[in-house]
Amino acid sequence: MCLLLLLTQACATAGSAGGLGIEEDFPEEGEGDRRPPWETRSQAEDEEARRAEATAAVAGMQGVASHVGETGGEVAFHFWVQNGALTLLSWKRGAGDASQTGGVDSFVPGLEAHMPTYVGTRTGGVVFTLRRERQGWRLHSFSAVDDARPVEAKTLPVRRTEVAADILAQAQAVASQLASGLRVPEGGGASLVADVMLDDDQILGAATVRYESRGGSPSRLPSPGLVSQITQALLPFTAGVGPRTVRLTLEADHHRTERNARWRVMEAETLRPEPRAPPDLVAEHYALYERILREWREETKASVQEAGVVSAEFIATWFVGSLALRGGIVLFEAVAPRLAAILVRGGSETVAWFRSFLARVRPYEREEFQRLWMKAQSQGLSAAEKAQFSKLMARFEKLLDTKLDPDALNKLRRWAQDDFYQKFHPDMAKLLLDEGGRFYPVHHRIPLEHAHLFERLNINARENLWGVHIAVHKSVNKVWTLFRRAKGKATAEDVRKVAAIVDRHFGRWFNQRYEASRSASALAEAEAGAIEEVKVLVDLILK
Repeated sequence: MCLLLLLTQACATAGSAGGLGIEEDFPEEGEGDRRPPWETRSQAEDEEARRAEATAAVAGMQGVASHVGETGGEVAFHFWVQNGALTLLSWKRGAGDASQTGGVDSFVPGLEAHMPTYVGTRTGGVVFTLRRERQGWRLHSFSAVDDARPVEAKTLPVRRTEVAADILAQAQAVASQLASGLRVPEGGGASLVADVMLDDDQILGAATVRYESRGGSPSRLPSPGLVSQITQALLPFTAGVGPRTVRLTLEADHHRTERNARWRVMEAETLRPEPRAPPDLVAEHYALYERILREWREETKASVQEAGVVSAEFIATWFVGSLALRGGIVLFEAVAPRLAAILVRGGSETVAWFRSFLARVRPYEREEFQRLWMKAQSQGLSAAEKAQFSKLMARFEKLLDTKLDPDALNKLRRWAQDDFYQKFHPDMAKLLLDEGGRFYPVHHRIPLEHAHLFERLNINARENLWGVHIAVHKSVNKVWTLFRRAKGKATAEDVRKVAAIVDRHFGRWFNQRYEASRSASALAEAEAGAIEEVKVLVDLILK
């Protein structure tokens, strides 16, 4: 459905628009400073979450250690810690005295209570090495590690301590899959390397990387406890963020006096895919994504679904970052090929482009778009929802060459004002002020009126915005008003020619203080010269 075009100005202005006939606009509902619920949390809630992180970490360590029965056996757990959040990166089992097993099963008394002390305000890698003695488990050593921050590491503590039932079921299913085909030669040994694919807290599946056996034809089944052992080996890794792989290394031997082979998970470590997006986008995307994911993990999904439309900056970063890091382009490239070709490039420039594009989208469409994409990334879409999403993206595709409606114009003017003086040129906030202390208007080099002719141009990009005095802006608008005579015959190249004419005649006053007493005659001359050139161009277009 085409949007109506009701343009009253050839070039956008922002801030105080005195004398230009532009209505002052206010942030629409859902815009401005509205903060999504996952960004509001009290200090008491954060402290509760840090204690919960310690509880969950110790529970995961205990689950792994419960399958180490020999005296002297050690397990080293390597975590990333930040803001009290603990993300397990790897664990490794050391050999003990296999002839001595059993004993008391007490697990490192006081570890949970003292974990916040060990972690403190630290940011970085830490290793807890636990040792099994006759009397039970104790903390053998604690050390800091000079790590670079892994992309899957949490930065926000989570209050939830239990493993969700569906995640436990996924771990058990993968463990059963890996254990079902294992055989060990009688009196011999074997080893297995397997990769388990995860995305956030979801366990997606597993694949065998390498299996080797020693001592004849494999025939002996594993002990019944292997499924539980693999399950406990995996569960602590489900607290990470984003797509990743956990590599398991297992070893086995068979004693001729025993019916089953003894399998042991010796090591588990996180492998990370090479990011397909620029580092700044990766960091920005994960920072947003983790806040949303925390709500899911703490079982407050309703707050995410009810968040409605937040800022265009948020949605653009979230969506473009998701495409770059996780894929998902197939959801709409068939129905929106031009839009897909722009967004798939990723990077901060694409984020900025999509943010400006979202000004064209109706509020209810933005809300539906945000809801469906969040669900696509966290839970997956049903067939009906995929069809709904594709229909929405087809609508977005049509907007690429549709003229901006008044709502979009007002949003882009307001965003141009904010971006120019707060993000792009904060140093000019004290320089470009008129006699009444108001900001100079912001001039779009390629005007908003012609944005539909430039589908790959971010109309609010830094290089397309200039701060100009209101007197200069009025003169520039006269030039663009004259160009309207070309009506629907003007092409993007014609618009570029007019922009170049404006640059040549008025550029000396862009992003500069304007003194009327010294420049009025020069401005009048510039206006006359620009109008004469544009008249010639328009006459050529209309022939």
